[in-house]
Amino acid sequence: MYLAKVIGKVVSIMKHPAYQNRTLLLVQPLSLKAEVVRTPTIAVDYVGAGEGDTVIVGAGPGVAQEVFGIEDAPIRELVMGIVDSFVVR
Repeated sequence: MYLAKVIGKVVSIMKHPAYQNRTLLLVQPLSLKAEVVRTPTIAVDYVGAGEGDTVIVGAGPGVAQEVFGIEDAPIRELVMGIVDSFVVR
């Protein structure tokens, strides 16, 4: 799991059936100091996040398949929570 900032939505007219009726978000991974750590990636939204939100992204084998109940879903990363704030000590 990692923190990320939602920087936009991904729109596609043709997509895999596992993505039907799902929101795809472009997320920018962040360090615990809220600094950019690598290139943006696409994650399937599970919680209703929007542009500008800081979110928790999870990536694990079979997690999205279990959450959405879809066999063989080609979903790698999933937005699992919206972060109100965080403090690193």
